[in-house]
Amino acid sequence: MPVSVSEFDGVDFQCNECLKRFDLDAQTIADRFNKDNADFAKAFIKNKFINFILSNKTLTDAAHFILREKKLPLAAVKPQKVFFDYGGANIAKAMHIGHLRSAIIGEALKRLFEDFGHTTVSDVYLGDWGLQMGLVIAYLLENKLDIDGITLNDLNEIYPAASKLKDESERFYNLASDITARLQKLEQPYYGIWERLRKISLTDIRKNYELLNCTFDYYNGESSYQKYTAEVLEKLRPYTNLSDGALIIEVGLNVPMILQKRNGGNLYATSDVAAIYARAGEFTPDRFIYITDSRQAFHFKQLFSCAKIGKLVGKDTELTHIPYGSINDKDGRPFKTREGGTIKFSDVITGDKIQLAAVKFADFINNVRKDYIFDLDKATMNEGKTGVYLLYTLVRIKSILSKAGKFDIDLDANLIDDDTRKIFTSIIKLAESYTIALNTLTLNNIADGIYDLAAAFSSFYANRKILKEEDGGRRNFYLSICLAVKTALEFGLKTLAITFVDKM
Repeated sequence: MPVSVSEFDGVDFQCNECLKRFDLDAQTIADRFNKDNADFAKAFIKNKFINFILSNKTLTDAAHFILREKKLPLAAVKPQKVFFDYGGANIAKAMHIGHLRSAIIGEALKRLFEDFGHTTVSDVYLGDWGLQMGLVIAYLLENKLDIDGITLNDLNEIYPAASKLKDESERFYNLASDITARLQKLEQPYYGIWERLRKISLTDIRKNYELLNCTFDYYNGESSYQKYTAEVLEKLRPYTNLSDGALIIEVGLNVPMILQKRNGGNLYATSDVAAIYARAGEFTPDRFIYITDSRQAFHFKQLFSCAKIGKLVGKDTELTHIPYGSINDKDGRPFKTREGGTIKFSDVITGDKIQLAAVKFADFINNVRKDYIFDLDKATMNEGKTGVYLLYTLVRIKSILSKAGKFDIDLDANLIDDDTRKIFTSIIKLAESYTIALNTLTLNNIADGIYDLAAAFSSFYANRKILKEEDGGRRNFYLSICLAVKTALEFGLKTLAITFVDKM
C-alpha cells in the first residue's frame, strides 16, 4: 500500500492512494488493515486520510536491524546494472563552483543505487574533443606561446580570452573550427598539443574530484570514443541523410540531430552517440543515467531517440537524463567559465571536511532539478539544515559513546516515550526517503530525513542526562538509541558522499 510521511502530529504515515485504487471506503480499508496487521501498526481515519501509528515493536525492530546490519532497512528491489555518466569537467578549462552539481549529485545517486543492491558503472566523461580545444590551440599558436611551458594557471586565463576572441573575430573562429576538425583527424601538431593540454588538466581534475569524494570507474572523455564514430555512423546510415552537406538524423522531435558538420568534423552529439553505442556493447547495462545541466535536456531527448531508432542500445534498455538546475550567485545569475571571474573550485573545495560537508549538503537540501543560490556563509552555519549541524550532531553522539564505554544493547519497547518515539520513527522515515529518492531520482528527501533524525536526537539529548542515568536498563536503552542514530546518520551521510569528522 503506497504511503507517505504524515504531516500531522501523532501520526507516523498516511495514505490516500489506495482510495483511488479500490472500490472501498476508507474505514473499511482501515478495518481490514487492523485485522491483519495489528502487530505492525494501527490504522485510523483522520483528515480524510488513512493514517498509521507504528507499533513499538515495529519501531524497535527497525533499530535492531540497523544495529545488526549496519545499514538502513531498505525496500527490496530487482537488481540492475546501471551506467552513470556524470562529472563532465572540461579539459583546458578551470573547474569552478558551477561544476559542482553534476559531480556530487551523480556520486550520491550512484551510491543510492548501490545501497539498494544495484551494480553500477561510472564514467566522468571529460569534455576533451570539442571546439574549446580548437579555441585554446588556436590561441596558443596565434600568440606563439611556449606550449611546453604552459601551466594550468595559464590555461585558466587562455580559455576565457580565446572564447571572447571567438565572438569578436570571425577569422579566429574559423581558424579554431578548422583546427578542431584537423585535431579530430589526429593531425599534427594539433594532436600533440592536445595531448599536452589534456595531461596538464587531467591531473588537476582528478585532484578536485578526489577532494569531493567522487569516484569514477573510468576517466574517459569524448576523445575515448572517437574510434567508434565511423562504425556507429555506418550503423546509423539507413536512418540518416544530408542537409546542406551536414549529416543529420530525424529523431521525431521536429528538429533533426546533426551528427557531422559539413567539413566532416564531429560534434558533441557525434561523441555522445559513439559513447552510448560503445558503452552498451561493452557493459550491456539495463539502464543509463546521465546527469547534466538542464540546458542540455533537448540534446538528450535527441540522443535517446537516436539510440533507440538506430538500435544502438537494447530494446528494453532504460535511458534517463537528470537535468539539474544551476548554482547561481547572490544576484541569481549562473556561474560561467567563459566569462571569467567565477568562484573557483580552490576557493570553496579546500580539503576542509567540514566546509565540504556544508557545501554538499547545501546542494542536496534543494531539489535536484531547481536552480539555487549559493551562499557559503549560510551553508556553513552550525544550526539549521546544514552539513555543519549534522557533523556536529554525529560528533556529539560519538563523544557520548566514547565516554560511556561498554554497555549492553537494550531496546526495550516499554521504555519508549515521545522523544524516543520521534527518533525511531525518524529512522524509519529516513529509510522510506531512500525509496522516494530511488523512484524520483532526487536527493532532497534523504537530506531532509537525515536532518530530521539529527533534530530528533538533539531534542532527546536535551531532555535527559544520558551518561548520568542511574537506572541501568534505561541507561542501556539510551545508549542503544545513540548507537542506532549514529549508524543511521553515518549510513545517510555516506550515501551523500559526505565524510565524517571525529571532533569539531
